Amino acid sequence: MKTVWHSLQLAFQFFTVLPVHKELPLTRPTITGMFACLPWIGALMGTTVAAVLYGLTQWTASSEVMLAFIIIALFALWTGGLHLDGFIDMGDAYFSYRDRDKRLEILDDPRVGAFGVLSVLFLLMGKFVVLHELFVQHKFALWMVLFVPFLTRVGMSFYFLSLDCSKEKGLAYFLKSHIHASHLKVFMLLSLGIALAVVVIFTQFSLLPIVLVIVLAFALLIFRQFTLRNFGGVSGDLLGASIEGMEVVLWVTLLLCA
Repeated sequence: MKTVWHSLQLAFQFFTVLPVHKELPLTRPTITGMFACLPWIGALMGTTVAAVLYGLTQWTASSEVMLAFIIIALFALWTGGLHLDGFIDMGDAYFSYRDRDKRLEILDDPRVGAFGVLSVLFLLMGKFVVLHELFVQHKFALWMVLFVPFLTRVGMSFYFLSLDCSKEKGLAYFLKSHIHASHLKVFMLLSLGIALAVVVIFTQFSLLPIVLVIVLAFALLIFRQFTLRNFGGVSGDLLGASIEGMEVVLWVTLLLCA
């Protein structure tokens, strides 16, 4: 039980802005547990966002523009922009059109270039437009804002497990070397099965949640090949970029299929 509590605290400490000001053991069980907690942390984030949206729609005359902005802003606030930073770094590195080694150097560079700014600008604009259209077309439902962040973090874990690290150093390499891969895969599949069953029942046996899982799997395969071709492996920045990119893919899928 103590290991579970440490894992949950590590998940909040590493992947959210919630202050966990204590030194926690970074062992194989706690790091594996940390990644196992991430989808449910994503669902928790979505729950708070859904609560705010419900309040705004019930007791205010907030426009679709405001609601779309609130979703993007609250998720960015929850993560402290951590995943957006990874997407910026990936954009800088990829659009430099340099060789693999130089791209990896750019990933590690804390400075932000023009390509990174443009990449995240188009990402946020795209997400905003899709969310706005979901509201305007009356396709948005509160379960979506819980299930999407849940799925992207399940996907991130499988993506992380499927690749070697691009460099044999850094935080991502340390975490990867301390993950019990088989245990994490089993837990992720169980979590996905439970969450999918709950959402399918909640949506009155709609096929849409299943479509989202299938689309996520194909999108991750494409992103995995993109990662191998351009970076030779995974890194912390690419993990964050995968979450942001997959979110947009899933929101677009909802817009097209809802």
